[in-house]
Amino acid sequence: MKNPDSASIYSAYKNHIRSYASFKDETWELIESILSIKECRKGEYIVEEGKICRHIDFIYKGSFRAFSNKDGEDITTGIYLEGICLTNMKSLTNVTPSHIYLQALEDSVTARLYKESLIGIYEKSAELQSVGRAILEGMIIEENEWKEMYTLYDPEERYKFLLTKSPEIIQRVSLQYVASFLGIRRETLSRIRSRTAR
Repeated sequence: MKNPDSASIYSAYKNHIRSYASFKDETWELIESILSIKECRKGEYIVEEGKICRHIDFIYKGSFRAFSNKDGEDITTGIYLEGICLTNMKSLTNVTPSHIYLQALEDSVTARLYKESLIGIYEKSAELQSVGRAILEGMIIEENEWKEMYTLYDPEERYKFLLTKSPEIIQRVSLQYVASFLGIRRETLSRIRSRTAR
């Protein structure tokens, strides 16, 4: 993997946060001072089951999946591509061990924000707390959209929702993980794809 360009990564993250909240350049400089760039190889974990998640990662390049293991079978509960943030919200907020894994599906680059570092600089800017909340709220909104997919749609409608919301997932992520994410078997996904393609 080539050395990532920190200026481009931070600029992309800044624009992402700006889509949720406005803030002064001085506030961004404080945030930037506590950011770190992480390179993850395909297959690497950024959060592991049983360990406390202490950070939020903004995906600049690559893809990740969230999954848990139930009775020896991996259940994919989230798939994430560039331009969004990911974390284990429950573990991060409650400071409790994670019940899921977050794993890189490709060689990836993220900008990492540690919760402790963010809280540590809150007193330096009144704006920072609202920015921190905006980041978390944006992630909750994103998660809820996906959760609604399970309650509102049947399997074929879920696939169509995925195609509309994030078609790149189908092109870049193993069908085994996509099927698990949609809550169906791989064979069922193959049949739905065939019907949809007609």
